Amino acid sequence: MEPIDGWWVFPGFRIELVSTGLHKPTNVAPVQRPGRNDDDPLLYVSMLYGEIKVITRDCQAHTYADGLLNYRPDYVLPGSGESGVTGVQVEPSSGDVFASMLYKDGNDFKGEVVRMKGKLRAESIETVLDGIPSVLAAHQIQALTFGFDDKLYVTTGDGLTTPQTAQDDRDPRGKVLRFNLDGSVPVDNPSNGSPVYAKGFRNPFGAAWRKSDRSLYITDNGPRTDDRIAKVVPGGNYGWSPDMRSGSLFWWHFTQAPTALDFMQDGQFPEEFHDELFVALAGPARYRSPVRKGKSVIKMRLNEDGTGVRSYDEFLAYIGPGLGMPVGLAFGPDGLYFTDLHGEGDIFGQRPGGSVYRVVPIDGWRWYDDQ
Repeated sequence: MEPIDGWWVFPGFRIELVSTGLHKPTNVAPVQRPGRNDDDPLLYVSMLYGEIKVITRDCQAHTYADGLLNYRPDYVLPGSGESGVTGVQVEPSSGDVFASMLYKDGNDFKGEVVRMKGKLRAESIETVLDGIPSVLAAHQIQALTFGFDDKLYVTTGDGLTTPQTAQDDRDPRGKVLRFNLDGSVPVDNPSNGSPVYAKGFRNPFGAAWRKSDRSLYITDNGPRTDDRIAKVVPGGNYGWSPDMRSGSLFWWHFTQAPTALDFMQDGQFPEEFHDELFVALAGPARYRSPVRKGKSVIKMRLNEDGTGVRSYDEFLAYIGPGLGMPVGLAFGPDGLYFTDLHGEGDIFGQRPGGSVYRVVPIDGWRWYDDQ
């Protein structure tokens, strides 16, 4: 159990540094079938304050898109500096990059999703959907995922000061939204003509699909208690506001700030870890280690039907002297990737130092046997 670069990791695994010196790396989208050349894209990373980076197989970070925000961030974390470019995903069939972000419209802030073409540089940027009411804070447009039905799923916060919107079927906030890839509303959505797939969420940050039950799972941040994980069903109502436990699979009464999540389901880790759920717990933005919560990644084994948790373990944790804040997390074809928002930088964004890491198994290690 030796720390590597300030991180402790579950026995039998090691952490590798992929890229550093990044400016608030928020979410990570691995390419599921990357090419074999050094300059082929390996993963795309959203930079909170207006960029997307592409990291190639040789671990070089290139600017894929920049100048994505039409306002100047103020770097206040937590607070208004939590806003910006958030979700990023690679659409499987085309390889196009989808990203979610805020933009300023007069005196108002709104959320949008764009679609970008090109491998190492965005050759075109098309707005897929926009006009989602927001605020310059958290509780904005967040995760993007592509379902088994080839539809685009978007999570949105409740707008922070307007929790009642999460229960308003006419308002896109506090929801999981479902769209065709061109931004139109599918005819088979739960409510005819509405993009709402499920409602009653407060600040849903992460979203991932589980192959074994073909279902969507999300993280949702509570007010002062009851952060949670929920299995999302079409037409479901998850209780906010004011309830954060309704429909929840699991909740933390002592808040941990759960962000991205993903399932190990394609052989990246040994079979013993198949179908386990990995969740990043960001913890407090302003406090250096050690702290009593967050700054870790946990793993869970769920029931087959996704209605309960059979086991819960800490998989990795930041134990260095800095801010260490895991936020983005996703399985690529060769391991588990995660972002450290701050790294050796600072919370005010003046000294970019965020990093992307990869977790891989140690060759020859035997799990659950005598060593």
